[in-house]
Amino acid sequence: MDVAPQDWFGAATDWFRGLVRMTGAPVLELGVGSGRVAIPLAKDGHEVVGIDRSAAMLARAAKRAKEMRAKLTVVQADMRTFALDRAFPLVIIPFNTFLMLTPDERWACLARCREHMTPTGRLAIDVFQPDPNIVAGLDGAVREDWRRNDPETGHVVTKFSSTRGNVDSTTFHWWFDEELEDGAIKRITREATLHYLYRREAELLFPDAGFDIDSLHGDYSGAQVTPNSPKLLFVLRRRERGAARERRRR
Repeated sequence: MDVAPQDWFGAATDWFRGLVRMTGAPVLELGVGSGRVAIPLAKDGHEVVGIDRSAAMLARAAKRAKEMRAKLTVVQADMRTFALDRAFPLVIIPFNTFLMLTPDERWACLARCREHMTPTGRLAIDVFQPDPNIVAGLDGAVREDWRRNDPETGHVVTKFSSTRGNVDSTTFHWWFDEELEDGAIKRITREATLHYLYRREAELLFPDAGFDIDSLHGDYSGAQVTPNSPKLLFVLRRRERGAARERRRR
């Protein structure tokens, strides 16, 4: 099952394509999942390596890549500790994957990214911008998000969700009901907590971790960030002169 709104997937993929044109390949994707970004980039002819902790997701990504005749290398690894013994001109962390890390875990991830980047490489981090007005309304109520056909199986899939938030994080519960040929319902449930990254927080974090912010946009079209922007799209470069500033004690 790999169903989700296609309009912003296409815009996101085009944004990452633009980055590859700027930096060149190979590309390293953290949290590759089923390959929704990695496979289109690989189909464009770029060398792409994707890491993920989930063996099941990696198997699915490899299967999809083979079916789509895309050359994708997948590696089972944790984004906090991975070691690939090579460097990349572009490292990407799409679709809020970076928010799955706790604030302390982000330091480890950024250190591993920095070690795997070429001297002129770039790190692209794609997260949503928290809206306090929306967060205040996340009370855990269950809602139906969408109902559509799975492009892989043709089965009708309905997604339900429940979201509860506070000023620091949001916990999501998802239910995917797949209608099988015999009329039975196959339910898949998932849960995740996303730890918000506010703009001002990021502007302190990234320099302390040894990066300069090359660009920051509020959506995939390249718009400037405003308080109402849906996204925070960071493109970072390594700071080459001097060591990263000492981490602040809390």
